[in-house]
Amino acid sequence: MTDLLERFDIPASPPQESPPRHLPAPVPRKFRPDIEGMRAIAVIAVVLYHAGLGVRGGYVGVDVFFVISGFLITQQLLGLLGAGGFGALPTFYTRRIKRLLPASVTVVVVTVVAARIWAPALQVRSIATDGIFTSFYGLNYRLAVEGTEYLHQGDAVSPLQHFWSLGVEEQFYLCWPLLILTIGLLGRRLRTPVLALALVALIALSYRWSITITDRSAPWAYFSLQTRAWELALGALVAVGAAWFVRLPRVVAELGALIGLAVVLTSCFVLSDASHYPGSVSALPVGGAALLIACGCGGRRRVERLLGESFMQCVGRISYSWYLWHWPMLIMTPIIVGHPLDWQARAIVVWLSVLVAIGSYFFVENPARQLRLRTLPWFGLGTLLSAAAVLTGLLVIANPPSLVGHGAAVNLAQADTASPAVIKQMQQAVSSGVGITASPSNLTPNPQHAAEDLPAADSTSCHAAFLVIAQGACVYGDPNGTHTAVIVGDSHADMWLPAFDLAGKREHWKVVDWTKSSCPVADITVYNSSLNRTYTECDTWRQQVLPRIAALKPDLVFVSDSENVVGSSVTPQQWSAATLKSMNTLRAASGAAVELIQDVPVPAYDMPSCVAQHLNDVTACTFAASKAYSFPSRHRQLAADATAAGFRVIDPEAWICTTQRCPAVVGNILVYRDDTHLTATFSAWLAPYVMPLLSPPSRKAN
Repeated sequence: MTDLLERFDIPASPPQESPPRHLPAPVPRKFRPDIEGMRAIAVIAVVLYHAGLGVRGGYVGVDVFFVISGFLITQQLLGLLGAGGFGALPTFYTRRIKRLLPASVTVVVVTVVAARIWAPALQVRSIATDGIFTSFYGLNYRLAVEGTEYLHQGDAVSPLQHFWSLGVEEQFYLCWPLLILTIGLLGRRLRTPVLALALVALIALSYRWSITITDRSAPWAYFSLQTRAWELALGALVAVGAAWFVRLPRVVAELGALIGLAVVLTSCFVLSDASHYPGSVSALPVGGAALLIACGCGGRRRVERLLGESFMQCVGRISYSWYLWHWPMLIMTPIIVGHPLDWQARAIVVWLSVLVAIGSYFFVENPARQLRLRTLPWFGLGTLLSAAAVLTGLLVIANPPSLVGHGAAVNLAQADTASPAVIKQMQQAVSSGVGITASPSNLTPNPQHAAEDLPAADSTSCHAAFLVIAQGACVYGDPNGTHTAVIVGDSHADMWLPAFDLAGKREHWKVVDWTKSSCPVADITVYNSSLNRTYTECDTWRQQVLPRIAALKPDLVFVSDSENVVGSSVTPQQWSAATLKSMNTLRAASGAAVELIQDVPVPAYDMPSCVAQHLNDVTACTFAASKAYSFPSRHRQLAADATAAGFRVIDPEAWICTTQRCPAVVGNILVYRDDTHLTATFSAWLAPYVMPLLSPPSRKAN
């Protein structure tokens, strides 16, 4: 290890001696072994967390990196004030290019190419797009947007997702150098207090945003610059005040450094995925890291006995390369080997990522730093490197894996009547679908575009997204119809709109679609995992939409919810009671006949991905009808209780499955757009089953 340390060229920290009296005031240390050791702790925490190896709050390592970066970069910028001011900015950005781009572009290019070779066909385009976003340091906002969109809720994790943190840093450093150099024009006397005041204001504002936005939208809070800027700014504030921190009494500094390290380490194990993060609790790792750095400005502290160990220094030196490589390897390895990894296999991948990181450090990262080029050539080289990542992504997007089936083209006609002959033909098509082997060459929608095969309401607020509450008139079917039907519920109600739209046109009924993502009609408060909080918008929407339906005085109200929208802690009796409470409210307030459309059979895996991987044997994607529901007791309980309460219960299972199995493809139609929702194309094909439902209540037997 000593030989390796010498190869890393880590200078030894000389013993500190008490300065004689009357010498100039002490100045902050330039080389900080404790910071290198902090890098080691941060990257180890992140890697073990990502590998699922016991550090449940290891994501705080990224926060520690932000504080370290803010401190070191601000030190550099303060040095530029005396080295040419704004004229030295090109030198600063050249250092950033040398430090970041060669290694990051290497990882991006290798990962995108590996994804093209091994990743599931439907993920390749998304991964290549992520690669392009990393080149512009904008991946964090792409992730924030997708994290709040229901359609991306079940997306596979990207092997480039960890590049979000680099995006936050570089966005911060687009503005911070300009601000610090502008303030530097005020002169020495005013520079420090004005900088400190600006940083305090930024910290207060950004931290408040972090708390506020975490309560509203966890993805935006986690990935966006405005909620993370305070972490970088706190590190910067320590750099601005370093001349003061160097004067801390030794006892105070020793105790502060120890507390700072203890807080960081404790955060790694006390926090978890269930924590409301970043929010207010991010102050723990961020404050601990800042305290540790501040207390080490004057000299070696006892915590440096740990942080300054050779092993910690080695890990700290390769921390950037290790951070870049570990995540793609953890994500791509199970894809390549074809099965999930147990903890022993994940531990092996972690060690392999260390070896790859060491190689990357010696053959990519370090040579780039030592490459002596003038500023302009470095900017040119940086442009070429970024262009290489973009070009790789574009080439992969332009040449995706083939997703065209080799089976004969089939044309499954759309019937406009509900005659017995038509229903029989539809039942035969479903039965034949169970035995389809080769996917038809005209499969519709193509698996690559299945996620986009949505009801018309999804392009408007008629199917409300997570944060949307207000909805318009949302009239479909025949706008001039004399009768009105309302579809209400979550996305499993909305997916019936194509069928009801066609049926409404055929039977001359208005069809109103008022639905909301992941929000059941059942009078129950749900937790939204994407928002990482209680789904308050759902409760608000439900309180508004039920009276609105009553005021509409419709003839029929069709209620449908996903039975998976609430967890296993909700009993079948509780789910049934909550659903019937809302249905009773609707029946009493509107005078309409309220009917329940039970949930559809669900494959519990992403159907388009399965079909894309088995184009020559689609039977591999069919599933047993006996295992079609995640909560079968919940399914049975609601049906029995609704029937007993006088509500008509419509079970669509027979529309979609045989008595034995549920097909992935019927004719040339892909049945599911993901792991639970019907494609809009298949929903529309089922319209003949819906047409008889649209008849005035007086003509129907309950």
